[in-house]
Amino acid sequence: MTTPPDDRVSRRRYEREQIARAEAEKLLEDKSRELFDANTALSAQSANLERAVKERTEELEQALKRAEAASTARSRFIATMSHEIRTPLGGLLGMIDLLSMDEKDASKLELLNYAKAAGEGLSRIVNDVLDFSKMEAGVFVFEEEDVDIRALVESIRILYTSHGKGTGRTIVTKIDRSVPKLFRSDATRIRQIISNLINNALRYSADGPIIFRAKAEAHEKGVLLRCEVEDFGVGIPPEKFKDLFKDFAQVANPLTVAAQGTGLGLAICKRILDGLGGKVGVESSLGEGSTFWFEVPVEVVSRPQSTQDDDAEMASGELSPARSIEGLRVLIAEDNIINQKMLLAYTDRMNLKADLAENGRIAVEKFAPGKYDLILMDIAMPEMDGIEATRQIKTKWPAKDVPPIFALTAHVADAIEEEANIVGIDRILSKPIPFNTLKALIESSLKLSKAKAGAGPKVAETSVVTASQNAPAIVAELKGRMVPEVVNHLLEIFDMDGLIDLVQKFVVDASLRLEQLIAAERSGDKDAASKQAHSLKGASLALGFKDMSDMARHMELRDSDVDVEGLAAEFMSKINEIRSILSL
Repeated sequence: MTTPPDDRVSRRRYEREQIARAEAEKLLEDKSRELFDANTALSAQSANLERAVKERTEELEQALKRAEAASTARSRFIATMSHEIRTPLGGLLGMIDLLSMDEKDASKLELLNYAKAAGEGLSRIVNDVLDFSKMEAGVFVFEEEDVDIRALVESIRILYTSHGKGTGRTIVTKIDRSVPKLFRSDATRIRQIISNLINNALRYSADGPIIFRAKAEAHEKGVLLRCEVEDFGVGIPPEKFKDLFKDFAQVANPLTVAAQGTGLGLAICKRILDGLGGKVGVESSLGEGSTFWFEVPVEVVSRPQSTQDDDAEMASGELSPARSIEGLRVLIAEDNIINQKMLLAYTDRMNLKADLAENGRIAVEKFAPGKYDLILMDIAMPEMDGIEATRQIKTKWPAKDVPPIFALTAHVADAIEEEANIVGIDRILSKPIPFNTLKALIESSLKLSKAKAGAGPKVAETSVVTASQNAPAIVAELKGRMVPEVVNHLLEIFDMDGLIDLVQKFVVDASLRLEQLIAAERSGDKDAASKQAHSLKGASLALGFKDMSDMARHMELRDSDVDVEGLAAEFMSKINEIRSILSL
């Protein structure tokens, strides 16, 4: 019996469908497996990627921490180096100032002037190098504050025409009415730029006036301030313009050697202006003079209220006779004995009435409204530093009852500028502070009228030991323990009895600080111990006790192999030896 055709067709169709289904199922199974394998690989890849991202993130976090630590270390190093260099330099320049005031011999006075010029040259180099180092380290800070450029430029003019290369030179200021009375910028940096340009103009020109101009024009931020400093010196060839603002660059001319520069001043100005969003340039004709200019956009705070022509010239080195500071009452907060002596001598020379506070706590206790016209506040002091002392004074008394407060510091000014602004310090003075600079700053900042006739100034009192017949023998013994250059220098200023008195004060102060250092060390307060060692180091170095200064330095730095208490005992034995000499 044969199968009907229809059945055969159905069977073949069924077989094909079965084969197709089997192939489809196999294909689906294969694809599913491939998808599963791909998903497994993707999951593994994702896990690897997450692990790599996590590891990379951890590496970046560690790198960031290392970079932050390095930046902090650089900042601390720059601040420390600034303090360590400026402190002895300030003492050196201060003592030269004092010697110059009393010296009558023309030949010796000439040598002192050479020494002062060299010291001031070194001071400029130190400041330039420290500023450049801060910029390289990325720790150069810009601030936003109200700036009165008229007052700022006038204070610079008075400063330069009252001493140094500016004596006898004419500085003319022409500030257009378009310049705002107040604008927002960084007053410290603007002052630094203008001071540098005026200083360069004085150093690189032999005679003729120095002209400062300022004007402003509309700008999207407020106004574009343009300042110019023109001199009539030797000029600069055009092909040298491109090198002027490079690091360590100087253009050779007959005055370059005498100018004592580092070639960093203009480079620093350019970097400051880059940070402020401005630019700097020069126009010059060889043999005719140069005009250095800078432009910076600023936000206007207030316009000039006067309708008078601000182009009126303010010229020359003739200081207004209505700016006598005689008879002013000044509170000096300073813990370093040498700096105390120097500041008291300075105020004595200025005929100021000086009152001394050995630290910030005593300054707060001594202050009362109406008692002082000015406060000179050291920053680094024991018990209470200058920042905290200022904060307490400003908090306790209304602003109208608190006189101007000048901060004195051997640290980099940037390191304390933010805190100083917060507590209300009026001005930061970086050590070293020459006599004439301090005097000019006091005069320009306080804008004083003449002291009333008949109100004779009371001279600051300093305690000096009574002349002793044994003074020569005592000084001879002390000389054997002091650096010869230092002891000879001190004898020129203070004579034998004054030197003995200074050493006696050092013995008393050092003994007390050493006790505090040992107590802090035993209580585990290493920071307090280091601060006392720092003060001992500075005082010892200033008096020429180099071996004692080295001991104090090791105690301050806390080298790993240093026995602080052992060194303290050795230091005390040195003090006792000096005490025995003083009792001769």
